Amino acid sequence: MDYRDFEDRDDFEEFQEKEKIQSKIKKYEEFLKNNEGGYLNTEIVEELIELYLISGQYEKALPHVQKLIEFFPYSVDYWVKKGIILNNMYEYEKALLSFHKALMLNPSEADAWANMAITFENMDKSEEALECIERAIEIQPTNIDFLRIKTDILEKSEKYPQTINALKEILKLNPNDKDALLKLADCYEKIGDFENLNETLETCLDLDPYDYNLWYKKGVALAKLNQVIKAIEAFDMALVIKENFTPALERKAELLFKIGRYIDSIEVFKQLLKYEPNSKTALFYIGNILIKLGQYREAIKYLNQVIKLSPQDYLAYYIRWNCYEAIGSYKKALADYTIAVNYNPRIPDIWEAKADLEYETGKFSEALSSYMMAIKLDQKNPRLWVSVGLVYEQLGRYQEAAQSYYNAIKIDPEYADPYYQIGRLFLLANMIDEAEKYFSKAFEIDNSKIEEFENEFPKYKRYLKKWLKNKAP
Repeated sequence: MDYRDFEDRDDFEEFQEKEKIQSKIKKYEEFLKNNEGGYLNTEIVEELIELYLISGQYEKALPHVQKLIEFFPYSVDYWVKKGIILNNMYEYEKALLSFHKALMLNPSEADAWANMAITFENMDKSEEALECIERAIEIQPTNIDFLRIKTDILEKSEKYPQTINALKEILKLNPNDKDALLKLADCYEKIGDFENLNETLETCLDLDPYDYNLWYKKGVALAKLNQVIKAIEAFDMALVIKENFTPALERKAELLFKIGRYIDSIEVFKQLLKYEPNSKTALFYIGNILIKLGQYREAIKYLNQVIKLSPQDYLAYYIRWNCYEAIGSYKKALADYTIAVNYNPRIPDIWEAKADLEYETGKFSEALSSYMMAIKLDQKNPRLWVSVGLVYEQLGRYQEAAQSYYNAIKIDPEYADPYYQIGRLFLLANMIDEAEKYFSKAFEIDNSKIEEFENEFPKYKRYLKKWLKNKAP
């Protein structure tokens, strides 16, 4: 095997390192095999154990550390080492016994307390783990490794304010600790403190201004703070460093859409599609933007791609309906609604929109069924009952229409439409006094209904003047 067999230099160097470790292990194993008193040469045995640990050969390390303990039963270091090996072998109870033995020999052995904390954490015993690492920190308060263990335990327990305090202790000792700063940023993000998140990311960028991921995170933080232009600039910095960084392209395009820069948004989404041709997010957004721009036929092309990628995506059919209706393709629009409700029949808005289109195209029986499905899913919506009443009127079922309007009033007595519709039924039946009662209530709730009445019933303006006069104080 030669250098060309590896994809990059890192793989080759890693292979070389593994070969070197295995060569050393073989050499030390041969030494111990050929020397009966080899265990008295503790340096060789200790190094062999370390090599086993580095290469993950814990089962091989255990008998050697046990042999050392037989020769040196009061060595705290060997008991700690045994505990570490057992922990890595998932023998947690046995590992704890080894750490306890080390602490019996020396209660101030900080490494024993710290490794015991790791084992307790592996056993999902966070409180015990915290107690142990606190003991280790008491003994060595400036040990950054111990403080890192504490932050890991706290973060895993989702105790983010305490994690933040522990990370700040690390940063007091080493203000340029990028790992601690990144973890601090994550904690601020999780508690929704975007001001401090942004400040922490600024510090990280001072240390590494060419980290595109940091610029991306900064953009996310600024977006959360509603600093949209600065957020876009941060995403631009990420893209200058790595032009094919698709998360930054996606977020930038979404923000451009948010502030109404639709053409720019489309261009960025199209850049995203160069790297991710099947990005549903990009295809969806472009389709929606084209609808806003009135380019319905072009929007359909992008929504078709979404449906091709995800044939059961009911939302794509729902949005494409808008395009078909806008260009007068009502059959296709209704077909999309039918598919949408088949894939997700639990959304009342889709049933209502389907019913509206069926009503507009004269399919009154179908519209009635669709409205009733919407009501089944959204029983407290008075608007749906008004729509049902209008369908019943078209079917000549006036008593059921009136009952539908009364149902709307029961749900919301301050909703003007059902009063207006009942008044209209009475007026058409020439029951003027009854009509006055309901129209007056509708006008009282919503005076825009007066203009609606004037446009719909110009022949009855004389009644309107009388009703309004009667209502005057």
